[in-house]
Formats: sequence, C-alpha cells, structure tokens
Amino acid sequence: MKLSTPLEFSFSLESLLPFIADKNKTIVLAVAGYSYKDMLMSWVCRFTPLLITNFMICALDQETYQFSVLQGLPVFKDPLAPSNISFNDCHFGTKCFQRVTKVKSRLVLTILKLGYNVLLSDVDVYWFENPLPLLYTFGPAFLVAQSDEYKTTGPINLPRRLNSGFYFARCDDSTIAAMERVVKHAATSGLSEQPSFYDTLCGEGGSYRVGDNRCVEPKTNLTVYFLDRDLFPNGAYLDLWRKKNVKAACVKKGCLVLHNNWISGRLKKLERQVLSGLWDYESGTRMCLQSWHNFKLTS
Repeated sequence: MKLSTPLEFSFSLESLLPFIADKNKTIVLAVAGYSYKDMLMSWVCRFTPLLITNFMICALDQETYQFSVLQGLPVFKDPLAPSNISFNDCHFGTKCFQRVTKVKSRLVLTILKLGYNVLLSDVDVYWFENPLPLLYTFGPAFLVAQSDEYKTTGPINLPRRLNSGFYFARCDDSTIAAMERVVKHAATSGLSEQPSFYDTLCGEGGSYRVGDNRCVEPKTNLTVYFLDRDLFPNGAYLDLWRKKNVKAACVKKGCLVLHNNWISGRLKKLERQVLSGLWDYESGTRMCLQSWHNFKLTS
C-alpha cells in the first residue's frame, strides 16, 4: 500500500509516556529501523499472549514510523536519529550499527529524566515470559543487564561483556547520573555504545568489578548487576540456538528471554529465528500468528 501523503501525527515521546507506562511508571522501549520491521512486529506480537501493553517504539526513519502507525503501534520519531541507515549492512561492528546504538542510551536517559523506568530491549530478544516481576526485585541504584559472556564457567562480568541490548534502568539519581556519563562517553567514542557502558560503569579493564557478576561505579555508587544467563541467555551461551528444539531447550532451562545475537548479518539473524519457531508474525498479511488451539470458540 502506497500513501499519497506521509502519515503525520502529533504523538511525541512525552505525550505517549503517561498512556503507555504501567502502574510502576515503567515502559519497555525498542528502537528500530525499516530493515528490522518484521522482527519488530514479531517482537510486538509476542507481547499479546504475555499481556504486555507498556511498550513503545522509537522509529529511526519515516518508513518505520508510517509502518508502525499503520500497524497501530505506539510509536514516536527521534528527530536526532542518524540518517542513511543501511537496509542490509547495519549489523554488529558496522558504522551504521555504531550510530544506531547511540540513539538508545540517549533516549533511555531522556525517559529516565522524565520520571519513568526503562526496560530497553532490542527487537531480536525473544521473550518467553515477562521478566519485569523479577527485574523489579532489584531496588534503586541498580542497573541490571544481560551478560554477553559465552563461557559456561568463570565470571560473567569480564571486560566488554555488558550487553546494552537488554537492560533495566530505574529513574533514580544514581542511575541518571551514571547514564549521563555513558551517553557522554559514547558521544566521543568511535565504537558502538556497548563498550561505553562497560568502560564507564565497570571501569576500563573491569577495574570496578565486584565478584563475578557485578560492578560498582564509584562516582555515582550505581551497582551494575549481570543477569543470570540461565534466565537471560545471550546468543552464544550453551549453543541454545543450535538445539533441535530451541523453545523446549530454553523452557527446560527456565529462560525468561533469549537474545538472537552473536550472529552477523540481518538475513542470517532473521533466518535463525524463523526456522527455530520463535517467530510470531506473518509479513504477507501483516498479522500476528495465532495459536488457535489455545482459544475456545463460541457461537
């Protein structure tokens, strides 16, 4: 469907937040460009059976914004988002990827300053259950994040192992001050935002590490907690994506979410998730896939 004129609505980040946030003033945030629109929709469709409604999307381009509006999603545009986002060459390590990731931390900081907690989730994170009840058990001055460590033994808070594609941040003074430092560091870095998270919050080389699963940033007294990988596995942990039945393996492990990372290229990522069965969207009809056997039909 081609539109003769662009769809423009007056919804902004500030106007959407009061309507989207849950009773704890928390929102689930995703940032997406048009090349990931199908993965975005699969991510959204998964929320229906989980009864999750407190999510919102930042569109990196006009195409994603119009697509999301037509799909009825709570979406806003970021006026400072980078332009010329490559359709097929915006994966980990590329210049495009580096520009896009820095949008996320800046937006999270903005939302925190507006008085809301943020669960930032990349759209390639598959949710088996709602992780928020567990994440709420961590109090103020805690930032909890997925670990990118793939080795099954040893510390999970090693240098550069904080995954900035899935983390929960509360709107308290320590977290806001720490995020300001992360955003400032990322703005002057030639890398993605992920190294800025670790180097700022855990110290270069891990000098702020405490034990095997946390760091304490000394200037803000923020504790960074690396989440249990059995509950929040990354894409390389235990080779879960290589299992014959990925869903069964994850359910047996007790996974709350599974990140589809540690794979290079949009098409490979897409193929892996679709073939695994962890896919909830039909792009041809632009509708969520339904498990009809879960519904009892009446006349």
